[in-house]
Amino acid sequence: MTEYHVYEHADTGTRHIACGQGYHLPEHISKHVDLVTPTIHFDIKLKREPIGSEKRDHGAKPGVGKSIGQPGSGVVIPKTTGFIKHILDELSQCDQFITPNCLRALYNFIYVPLAANKNSYGIVEYTPQAYVPEDLDLFFTNFSKSQVGQRPDLVGIDGGFVQSSQIGFGFNGESNLDLQFGMALVGKKQKITLYQVGDDVEGASFNNFLDALDASFCTFEGGNDISQDGIYPDPFGGYQGPEDCGKVKKPANVISTSYGYNEADLTPAYTARQCAEYAKLGLMGVTVLYSSGDFGVAGNGNLCLNPDGSQTGDGKLFNPSFPGGCPFITSVGATQLNPGANVTDPEVACEQVIFSGGGFSNYFPIPDYQKEAVDSYLTNSPPPYPKDIWNSTGASRAFPDISANGANYVIAVNGEFSLVFGTSASSPVVGAILTAVNDARLAIGKTPIGFINPTVSPIRYIPFSAPPETFATDIFRWLPRCVQ
Repeated sequence: MTEYHVYEHADTGTRHIACGQGYHLPEHISKHVDLVTPTIHFDIKLKREPIGSEKRDHGAKPGVGKSIGQPGSGVVIPKTTGFIKHILDELSQCDQFITPNCLRALYNFIYVPLAANKNSYGIVEYTPQAYVPEDLDLFFTNFSKSQVGQRPDLVGIDGGFVQSSQIGFGFNGESNLDLQFGMALVGKKQKITLYQVGDDVEGASFNNFLDALDASFCTFEGGNDISQDGIYPDPFGGYQGPEDCGKVKKPANVISTSYGYNEADLTPAYTARQCAEYAKLGLMGVTVLYSSGDFGVAGNGNLCLNPDGSQTGDGKLFNPSFPGGCPFITSVGATQLNPGANVTDPEVACEQVIFSGGGFSNYFPIPDYQKEAVDSYLTNSPPPYPKDIWNSTGASRAFPDISANGANYVIAVNGEFSLVFGTSASSPVVGAILTAVNDARLAIGKTPIGFINPTVSPIRYIPFSAPPETFATDIFRWLPRCVQ
């Protein structure tokens, strides 16, 4: 029990609800509650102009804003080492070039869909990120000939469309990677839904996407935040339709997103509201995947925290990602085959070009499903870092939940092949595999797997870079439990 008050900022007039003292839940209720918000924190960010008021970089239209899909916005996007002239789809070269066949061999993933018409897999992209159809066909010509000409089913949200006026790796690399590997791995029979979110002026955020999945989220706890989320109709001249609240009547069974924030970019209240929505999706049978980040224990842009909460390149405190810290999404990290390794050799944590993101949340408490694994980890393999630079309490949410290869991916971008690296690659691969699990269940009359963390966490949970022997090579180790 507690007493709430409405507080008003003296200069801006911004209002915030909080309790003046601590709160208490009766014991018989507390065991059923994961999170209480708002409480005593005055963590609201003061309102500023909508995200469309800042200038975009990279030659975009002047006077309009950065979205999570905008190059240079500091979100998770794949990293590239440049073009490659000669590629061979040979299993003997999987340590140098990851192709769909390499992943099939690496994870023993040979599956033909049996219930594709009942199943669904969604990949989320944020404008101006966009796939290039010609690149999709170039990739399929080399690695999945039967799919040449196949396209994802487009669902545009808040003016989302596949733009073609801005091209280059910064605009096409992410979407091309997600769709080329996601589609090739699920095969021709299984359609993929492309959720393209935001117009090309203001752009969009994760909240805008969630609004489209659940109309009630548009107004839940006051609705979107103009300092973080796209506001529609677009006040800067883009999409002039209403906000697409509840546009998607039935979300895909698996949804993969290869973008992310630093937790410190957002307030605890903002992240808690969004995290609760992911919990709802899990209860509906939707598996929500997010890439864990590419800078190890640092945040996007290789930024670390300072004691005052600011983020700089010379900061000393670990900087966890979001939504990776939300206990109701499945955070996907990256592994690699070491140079010279065979495709049958064990993988290790990815440390080529990128460092697989992971750590402990500063906002979210540890869920019950992680407690045993985290206790064991902190007892038997404690991170070799001072305890005052990371959340070493053992009482906070840890991530990632699962990992898959994220190094040396061969993708087609703007008519040429490039090598890319990132947890951005790992997430759609895990999504494709889980889509096969759902297919197997649906084919025998069962329901989709939905929220998987309580199942996968006790089996393979590694929050920081760990010794190679701690990584399993076969992520199907736990799948029979899901199908049963």
